[in-house]
Amino acid sequence: MSKIGDVLATATVSFTPSHVVWSATGQVLVAFVRPTSSTGMIAALDATSGETRWTQDTMDTRSVALSPDGRLMAVAGRLGRVEAITEFVEFQDCNEFPPQLRDECERFNREEAGRTHVVGHTPTPPDRLSGLNVQSGTLLWGRDEPTAETQHLTYSPDGTLLAAAGQRILLFDPASGEPRGELSSVSAPLFPTVFSRDSQLLVAADSTRMTLIDLTAGATRWVASLPEPVTQFTFTENDSTLVVSTERQVITLNAENGDTLATVDLQDPILGDHPTVLGPGGRRLARVQPVAMAVWDVADGSRRFETPVGSSASVQFNPVLPEIAITSADGVKVVNSRLGTTVWEQTTDRLHNLAFSRDGRQLALCGRGFIRVHNMNPTSVSHRAFGGPVKQIALASSPGPVAVAVSHEPEATASVFHADTGEPVLQKVHPGVITSLALSPEGRHFATGGSDGGARLFTALTGEKLWQVAHNAPVNALAFLPSDGDDDVITAAGDKTARRLAHDTGAERWKLTHPQAVTLVTASLDGRFVATACTDRSTRILNPATGQELFRFPHDGKIRAIAFSPQGSMLATGGDDGAVLIIDIATGRELAQSLHTKEVTAAAFSHDGKLLATAGKDHAVHLLDVTADPPKPASELAFPQTITKLAFHPAEALLALVNDEPNPSVTIIDPLEGTEIGRLAHPGTVNSLAYSPDGKLLATACEDTLARIYPGRREA
Repeated sequence: MSKIGDVLATATVSFTPSHVVWSATGQVLVAFVRPTSSTGMIAALDATSGETRWTQDTMDTRSVALSPDGRLMAVAGRLGRVEAITEFVEFQDCNEFPPQLRDECERFNREEAGRTHVVGHTPTPPDRLSGLNVQSGTLLWGRDEPTAETQHLTYSPDGTLLAAAGQRILLFDPASGEPRGELSSVSAPLFPTVFSRDSQLLVAADSTRMTLIDLTAGATRWVASLPEPVTQFTFTENDSTLVVSTERQVITLNAENGDTLATVDLQDPILGDHPTVLGPGGRRLARVQPVAMAVWDVADGSRRFETPVGSSASVQFNPVLPEIAITSADGVKVVNSRLGTTVWEQTTDRLHNLAFSRDGRQLALCGRGFIRVHNMNPTSVSHRAFGGPVKQIALASSPGPVAVAVSHEPEATASVFHADTGEPVLQKVHPGVITSLALSPEGRHFATGGSDGGARLFTALTGEKLWQVAHNAPVNALAFLPSDGDDDVITAAGDKTARRLAHDTGAERWKLTHPQAVTLVTASLDGRFVATACTDRSTRILNPATGQELFRFPHDGKIRAIAFSPQGSMLATGGDDGAVLIIDIATGRELAQSLHTKEVTAAAFSHDGKLLATAGKDHAVHLLDVTADPPKPASELAFPQTITKLAFHPAEALLALVNDEPNPSVTIIDPLEGTEIGRLAHPGTVNSLAYSPDGKLLATACEDTLARIYPGRREA
């Protein structure tokens, strides 16, 4: 499996490209020179092999664009070049020599003494707006532009229009070049035009005015004047609003009428004529100055981070992943657009520009005489990007591997996606904050608990909400209770209650009131017991049929972890007092106790029930042999930072550990040998991890806005 930054293809070209563009299919790269001199070239390259498909001499190329389907290319400039017309002048007339010396005379003229004189030049190619076939380079149409008007070319997302922006905006049929209209209300736009995703709206900007054209009506919908010159603009993801940046502010406009919805001042703005780039949906803004690039959060104008860059830097946001790529004279660097952490960097030859593929999985870099394609796909089976940090995640093996992830930006959502591909299934928006998540073992349902006190049950593949049950305080945790039929839901809430809710209706089968808020709940795999943790520093074992308290176990600090053994014969509890209690469930007898020197953070039993792993803020992981009578320490592992979460593989001798900051990662170890098998580096805090029930997949929820799915089994 290739890693981030691996070179996938290299192409050698006879010129120094200033720009590179991907086709929508990701199969073709088009490199061209936006010249500092009059001559240049366009080359179409196979993105997989690096082979050149065709080249075209150009002059004064001002803009190149590729259609959404990757079949057409539009070029503003001159196709062809001026060729010198030469004439060969002999040094001496060989006819004057004897026949036996004429061959030597001609050789002497040709190789040593003759001269080639330039007697003229071919005509200068006309300045045109041209349409080409991307696969072959064949000229499909051309329209003369004697005044070299077009500066920017843009295809509509549906591929039915080509917008040419210069002193005005002209619309063309992309296939034939036939005119489709002139937007005379827009004069001298300074930026490429931007289409809405449904291709029905077109936005243009001059220095301080934004103009929106309704293409279905063929009329200007509104013109908005801004207090400062525009530096960049884009539609938000639903096309309902526009995000416009100036030197000092970010302004949000209503796409319907141009009204200003919000104005946000940029914290410590970089003033002057510096390149500005808005990220996907207008959520982040990057601005490049000679020695550094700064990134702002558009929502509140906060300056998120600054990273050093080399001279002549170019930047681009990944269209899918939360990343920004930077090329400069120093090489290339890719940073996380939320946290500023470096994802990958490489010192290389001077780079002139870059481009992400449409799916964000590949990055093309161009420099003097070369183009390289690098892998940007995370070393995972799949991933899913969210608008904000991913807080929780759960996996199911069937029907088909699915994942449910929770994120809270821009609003609280529980999202279902196919774990093997990352393709979305559905998204459920919640009020407030989602405080807890559980996925039924067979993957048919998922349950959420909220800060609004609501416990909700959904079908995983349709999103149908089967029921909602109100609590009088946030639902801190919930768990499915395994049974012969559909699984009931057990909730733990801040209103001091643990409840069992019927799977089909949400009806309350029982409710047990605790002295204080209930913070954790879990059920044994055989469904015979339920355990709760309460802020009164006690763990309780309950009868799942009645809710009756069977046993109670105190700690001297808040309880942070509770876990049943797979056979349901033991319960482990760990708390802020550093103590781990191992309880015999049948008798309520304490079998053993393990001590960390600081607070316990996590506890988990191995799939065969032979080992118990516990982690603490003392940077230690304790492994206990729970087959011994009484259970006894098996080994102790030390780490350079706190282990915050643990998960045993459901079928193999593997233990996944979440390493806390400053170097967040998931480490896979062989718990019997204590050896590291693999390490999954993350650019931000890992908030949650989970194995699928069949063990084929491992999921992580990260602060960097990505849910990642990795292979769950040891590589052969």
